[in-house]
Amino acid sequence: MSYFNKFPKVLYEFGQESSITTNLTAYAEVLDQVRLSSSFYQDYYIKSGDRPDHIAFQLYGNPQLHWTFYLMNPKLREQSWPMSSLEVDEKVKKDHPNIVLTFKTPDITTLLSVGQKIKGYTSGAVATILNINLDLGQVTVDSDKHFNQNELIQDRDTLEVFSTLIVSSSVSEHLAAHHYTKNGERIDINPYDTIPSDVVKVTLKDFYTDQNDSLKQIRVIKPSDINRVVSAFSNAVGE
Repeated sequence: MSYFNKFPKVLYEFGQESSITTNLTAYAEVLDQVRLSSSFYQDYYIKSGDRPDHIAFQLYGNPQLHWTFYLMNPKLREQSWPMSSLEVDEKVKKDHPNIVLTFKTPDITTLLSVGQKIKGYTSGAVATILNINLDLGQVTVDSDKHFNQNELIQDRDTLEVFSTLIVSSSVSEHLAAHHYTKNGERIDINPYDTIPSDVVKVTLKDFYTDQNDSLKQIRVIKPSDINRVVSAFSNAVGE
């Protein structure tokens, strides 16, 4: 980001080597004063389609002051600007492109293993097991075809049919459970029992959406104080 151009350069030593790099600690005192004093900031909620430069122009009449949002909000520096709903959807599908199987019995612990090739007895779907999550009773596979509900699974290489491995569900990975909650609190479940009606399934897509939404509530420097804060920041980094 362009505001890092404001920082002075310093010599850092790493073992036997040294390097000239940006002095990111130069603004710490100003940052602490501004972020911790409510007299300097106000809350702002980022709406869908809001861009940093647009908000900076709206608040301060200067789109170049968008860097102050990252200065005030560590989450934005760590995770970047919140995405649109479409971008969230695209990202979770890209990060989790596989299929997740669940079964009616816990025999996955003894009959299946990561790297094993399996086949649906009636669907003919074939896949390699990528991950087994015993806490959620989930088996992630790299198939481009869904398995049938209530079908048996067989080892693709030996053709052995596992008579106790009956598919309970086959869903796209981004719609599989990330975790479960009850009354807003995260809880453990028994994946082989019926999930109670008051327990909520939080999918990977839900989780991504919640994480993205958590970035939208930010602190911004009050318009009445922006010039004073920017001036103090510039003085702190030696400009």
